[in-house]
Formats: sequence, structure tokens, C-alpha cells
Amino acid sequence: ASGGKLTMVADQTIGKTRVEVLQGDIRTEQSDALITAVNSGKMWFGGIDGAIQSVAGNQFHAQAASHDLSDLKTVLAKGGNGNRGKFKNVVFVVDDLKSPLHKVVMAGLQEASKAGFKTVTIPGIRLGVMLGVVEKTLEEAYGELEKGVKTFLTRPTSIENIKFVMRD
Repeated sequence: ASGGKLTMVADQTIGKTRVEVLQGDIRTEQSDALITAVNSGKMWFGGIDGAIQSVAGNQFHAQAASHDLSDLKTVLAKGGNGNRGKFKNVVFVVDDLKSPLHKVVMAGLQEASKAGFKTVTIPGIRLGVMLGVVEKTLEEAYGELEKGVKTFLTRPTSIENIKFVMRD
């Protein structure tokens, strides 16, 4: 992580929504919700899950674990007093690596918009140890992330700012 500093990599407005790509630490970026993927087997450790748990303990993951989880289902986990991260809530999208990444992104954005969130943060989903399972290259994964956002933004939304935060 970058010690709380974020570096702007890209910035674009699509319709009324600002889309930013930042390099930094998801825990330090202010947002109404963090959107991320989890598997249905509840094997949630390391990477993004570890970052969430490092600032919020198990409060978000415990809410997800209480649901019946199936591929592309979403769980809105509400934040509480124990969350030291700058994100208030977490939208989990169940991702069993059966669908292209754009569908995961769209499902998370739809849930966040339904909840009325204005600002969301999305970490580098499938860009670490999961790269190569569905999307074979970084370019393909980035293309899927972009496709998910652009497809989502063809409809009205409450979301005013989408921030992709890629780890240093």
C-alpha cells in the first residue's frame, strides 16, 4: 500500500458519473461502499478480503456468510462502529469464476445503485492470484472491468463517482 496516498492514473466522466482509476490502498479511499468479489465456498482470506478484515474485523464477511451464496448473487453488508476503513459498507458479489468479469462488476454496481450510494470503490478484482482463471491477461481483465462500467452506465444510476483502486 502507499501509506494512504493515492495516485491518479485515469479520470473520465461518462454521462453524469465520474470514473477514476487510482493507484493506492482501498482502505484509505472515502466511499459509500466498496464493491468486491467473494466465492461461495466462504474461503475469504488474503488479498482484498484481508485488507477489509484488517480495518473492520469480520463484521462485513460475517454478514455475507449468513446468506445463501450463489454465483453473481450480491450481499450488501452494512458498516458499523468497528470499521476503521474509509469505506462505509461493502457490496459483495459472489464470484465462482463462471462468468466474465464485466458481469461481476455490473452486479455490484447495480446493488450499490439500488442502495442509493453516490460513491463506490472497486479494487482490482481478478487481477491477482485469480488472473488467468477466466480472463487470461491483464489487458483482458481491464477490458472486462471497463465493459462492466460502460454497460452499467447506459442506465440511470444514483452513483456519481466510481473509483477503481489498484494496489501499488
